[in-house]
Amino acid sequence: MATDAATMARDRLEAELGERSLRRMQRDDTIRRIRQDEDGALAANTESDTACWYVAAVHPGHEQAAEAALKAIGAEALVPMRQGKRRRRRGKMLPPRDEVLMTGYVLVRFVSTAKALRGLLRQEHVTAILGGWETPYAIPADAVAALMRKADNGAFDYDRQSDVQVVAGDRVTIEDGIFAGQVGSVVTPNTTGKGDVVIEVDLFGRLTPMVVPLACIARL
Repeated sequence: MATDAATMARDRLEAELGERSLRRMQRDDTIRRIRQDEDGALAANTESDTACWYVAAVHPGHEQAAEAALKAIGAEALVPMRQGKRRRRRGKMLPPRDEVLMTGYVLVRFVSTAKALRGLLRQEHVTAILGGWETPYAIPADAVAALMRKADNGAFDYDRQSDVQVVAGDRVTIEDGIFAGQVGSVVTPNTTGKGDVVIEVDLFGRLTPMVVPLACIARL
């Protein structure tokens, strides 16, 4: 009886909506369930010993929006911040504003599964996961904690003084942050003793330009 009633209800719905509309509704419902499962996998088991911090590449300028979207589905995400450059306006020196430390990146903690990775890569503004689908680049929890602590204490602020001065072509090593140990070449010179420098790093077989605080690098 229950089966007959369900069949009759489906037939009535199909007659009202048309076969194509019904199929579209069923397809949309399937896609919605798949996305809910992927979001759930991304947000689940964050307290598990197998959960790690990974680096999601996002559209520059949308780091905080991506972080908010991830947190909205219950995922654990971080965007380290710092104080930016002091600016003068109409003869007055304005206080520095908070800005994103790692342009184009968001830290996300989850258990790496195919379903969770699909959920991450489907999020708005997320373009890739560092290291690739098969071997995502994992960061130790203590390294992330140290990064956040230093960021909160002003270690990466734009106006922090440094003894380092570099010119284009200099070889440097990154000494702090999630990319510590990476070696690269300076793209934009900086001889002011503060601020940022753009360097090009061979990251997982691909030359990748990145903005790094001058205080985080050392000349080779």
